[in-house]
Amino acid sequence: MKRILGKLTYSNVLATIAIFLVLGGGAYAATKLPRNSVGTKQLKAGAVTANKIAKKTRNQLKGQTGPQGPQGPQGKVGPKGATGAKGATGATGERGPAGTDGTGPAFETVVHEVNANGTILTQTLPAGSYVLSANLYLRNQGATSAEVVCSIEGGAGFGATFPANSTVTVPVAAANSYGAQTSVPVGCDVVSGELDVLSGQMIATQVKSVSKG
Repeated sequence: MKRILGKLTYSNVLATIAIFLVLGGGAYAATKLPRNSVGTKQLKAGAVTANKIAKKTRNQLKGQTGPQGPQGPQGKVGPKGATGAKGATGATGERGPAGTDGTGPAFETVVHEVNANGTILTQTLPAGSYVLSANLYLRNQGATSAEVVCSIEGGAGFGATFPANSTVTVPVAAANSYGAQTSVPVGCDVVSGELDVLSGQMIATQVKSVSKG
């Protein structure tokens, strides 16, 4: 022991203390860092993560919300859904008003093989309003063309031209009102040629009223 103490000098003691501080000084500094002594140079890259930052600080780091982006393309049409249950039958609606009366009785007269020039047929009608129509089936037996004008009750005439040796149907029509029973004639005037009537028919249908404009 005396030999060791005899060799200690001031320089040896200082060197020993310095070695102790170098070996143990790092641990001391790690647990006794002074305030505001750590800066960016002391932090390794990636050392600070989001979980180590205070929530209040994280909220302060958020920027303002940017403008809304453009609408994306429309997605594909989804599959058709199942058919829903049938709904309840609705209540029956109210019955509508009765319709107006239709046309009245119709009268018909038919003739065959008569002269085409003059009155061909006559129909006696009770008082009332009527729509009248007739079809006359005429024949031209001559070698040249023929011409005829036919009418009901001397009204508007319906003309027709017949080639030689031909037959033509001439339609005529009228609408009249009668205050009493009336005989209504259908006739033709032959303008040229030779004509006869193979058949003729007139139908008179009674209506509520006749309007002539």
